[in-house]
Amino acid sequence: MGMDLSTVLAEKEWRALVAKDDAASFFQTPTWSSLVALLPGWFPAALAARVDGELVAALPFLRHERRGFITLESMAFGTFGGVLLSPAAPPHAALELLDAFGRAARPPRVSGARVVDFVGRLAADNVGFESSRDEAQVLELDRDFDELWSHFKPSLRNKVRKARSAGVIVRPAVSLEDFLAYHEMLEECSKGWGTPNVFTRDFFAGLFESGGGAVQMFLAVQNDLVIAGDLNFLWKDTVLNWGNVSKSAARDLAANTLLHVHSIKVAVEQERQTYNLGSSAGIKGVESFKSAFGTKRVSYRTYFIEKKWYRALKSVVAG
Repeated sequence: MGMDLSTVLAEKEWRALVAKDDAASFFQTPTWSSLVALLPGWFPAALAARVDGELVAALPFLRHERRGFITLESMAFGTFGGVLLSPAAPPHAALELLDAFGRAARPPRVSGARVVDFVGRLAADNVGFESSRDEAQVLELDRDFDELWSHFKPSLRNKVRKARSAGVIVRPAVSLEDFLAYHEMLEECSKGWGTPNVFTRDFFAGLFESGGGAVQMFLAVQNDLVIAGDLNFLWKDTVLNWGNVSKSAARDLAANTLLHVHSIKVAVEQERQTYNLGSSAGIKGVESFKSAFGTKRVSYRTYFIEKKWYRALKSVVAG
């Protein structure tokens, strides 16, 4: 069965393909690509595969241009990407799209390309990609909340009690001001982490305006002041926790732990199946915190191309 590959992907057919793919994530939707395109230097792109004119597979990605260099990301910012497939896709569709993605990385100004394959559709050893393995920590929501709570580590439950005793409450973010308050806390946290915050006010305004029920934000409040925030993305039966931030003066109150527990309770009430806390990037303290919820580790692969000249340049800069 022959496939026609192109870079043309209309939003309507893109959304229809996402709906057909049971393993799709929010980060493979045109909504996410449009949100990231609000950030300087980021541009949505895609590869599409059709059989007899029908879209059967696609690889959405983002093109990042900075200081004359270009990188290709499916997807960016710690999110999961990869190939979308319809039931009508031929068996070779995923690897053909990955091969085309590799060809898109050939021009001299492209420093590299990356695909985060959370659902295991790719085996890229023969198409010029290297690979690395990572783990996400995922909580199965296969019981009622009280039983989940009883399996949280005692130290975690004590932190939640501490936050409640300090008068911390949780409410949903319902206004643009709420989303911008999250942005301000992210700015403060980024300084403490020693990493620049690339997410602008426009990005968070876009999150607020995006609608559709995929964006969920909760805020922790003490004495009518917002002190912490939790941002989740919802898709089908999964809640993916994307970011947890707080004001430095409030971190001893365990508000962030309370926010996670609240998000899990709401997920159970909504009959979601999993609460995905994502990767810990090898940071032991973060891994330990996530393990306290009773998570399991889910392994996945990232396939990447990094040009030799770019790798050498990074070594010089780092040295």
